[in-house]
Amino acid sequence: MDFFQIYYKDEHLKHLYPFAIPYRNEGLTIFFENEPITKLVMESKADKVSVCSWRLHQKTRNIFPVTKAALESNYEVMAFRIVSKKHTMIAAMGQWHKDAVVALDLLWNKLGYKRPGEARHPIYMNHYAARTDIYQDYVKNFLIPAMELITKDEELNEIMLRPSGYGKLSKGSDLKSVQSKLGLSDYPLCPFVMERCPSLWYEMKGVKISYLPVA
Repeated sequence: MDFFQIYYKDEHLKHLYPFAIPYRNEGLTIFFENEPITKLVMESKADKVSVCSWRLHQKTRNIFPVTKAALESNYEVMAFRIVSKKHTMIAAMGQWHKDAVVALDLLWNKLGYKRPGEARHPIYMNHYAARTDIYQDYVKNFLIPAMELITKDEELNEIMLRPSGYGKLSKGSDLKSVQSKLGLSDYPLCPFVMERCPSLWYEMKGVKISYLPVA
């Protein structure tokens, strides 16, 4: 099992799980954690792999404990955060981030896929683990082509760079890094659209998504 946690400041190291493999991400692109995900997942030789942010422990609020035993258990995809059965991930994204649903649909249409209407088993922030072959299939056949298309397609690039409003929505945002490294006034829509794609892809492919036990 390869369990990576991405960080970009030394002060983040104290927040990592003791059994995590630290990965320092020196650069920042509009794809955020998806950039190192493509590298780490495709290079993994383990039976299972996970690539999460340094804020995983904070985001799960210790309600959903990530343990070595859970990571090494039997699953296809295991999400690290459970949401209400009534939660509608795509609809909520539209409320939180203007134009995000339009951007999502445009991406899937241009890639030639018909996306599921809603995600029955939402995965947020790429906080999940998966069998390596399943994760690599997503990276190879969806994530990498999506990133290449967003980079080259003017229409898609324009909408993905629109402001998400996250800088004002979240107290934990690092807007200074976004402004200095990307030259943008706010977080772009791109990472928020992209983080909704794994659960939609796995649903389309018929992959079973399970969850960590609640403490």
